[in-house]
Amino acid sequence: MKPASKIIFPEIEEVISALEESNSLPELKDYFENLIVSLGLTLFQLSEITDIDDFPGNNLSIGNLPDSYLKKYWRNGNYMFHDPIVRKTLTSNQPVRYSEYLTKADNPKRVQEIFNFRNKQGIKDGYGFPLKGRLNRFTLFNVIGDMSGFSKADIMQLEMYGISLYRRATELFPLQEASPVPDTVILTDRERECLTWVSKGKTNWDISQILMITERTVQYHVENAREKLGVDTRLQAVVAAAKLLEIVL
Repeated sequence: MKPASKIIFPEIEEVISALEESNSLPELKDYFENLIVSLGLTLFQLSEITDIDDFPGNNLSIGNLPDSYLKKYWRNGNYMFHDPIVRKTLTSNQPVRYSEYLTKADNPKRVQEIFNFRNKQGIKDGYGFPLKGRLNRFTLFNVIGDMSGFSKADIMQLEMYGISLYRRATELFPLQEASPVPDTVILTDRERECLTWVSKGKTNWDISQILMITERTVQYHVENAREKLGVDTRLQAVVAAAKLLEIVL
């Protein structure tokens, strides 16, 4: 029988209370860094990505990873798009362990380059936790350090800490956009239906057959949606509707 974890985790209520008492992102970072170190880990990073080309810029970023590491990683788009940790968190709701990929012998050249870059920073083990970001933004919480002594329950506890950290961080870092998601819907049900099918690459004729309406009616609903969203093209309408959570891609 596997022995119980010897790592002492603060109760989640205690952590939430301490996070609520933090009145700035630097205070939040200092508290969470001390918490991570007390658990025998070394680094953490919470990132909510709005603009991959401008990091941190207007992106929410809190953690103790070196600035030099973050700037090089995020300003090299190839790292972002080829990183298997990132790609896995985009398609899974499960924590992703770094070491599972580091030990693979068949990593592609670009992936191995990313891991070599991490190794130079002493990043050899840890977990990436996918989070539900505001306005469907890609959001990731990472903890870094030796995870060999952590049980599955410990990992779940870390995930709860990360969710709580993100919630408080978003309160201290409001959305920079001028037009947040409205409380009431903008589009009609039929407009949302038509835009959803447009997002799947369907033509007006295809949509008319699926919804059993005329092609002209489809065009009418798509154009109405486009005008309501204040954009010029069908593609822009799909993107705008998705950002406003009028449709789900």
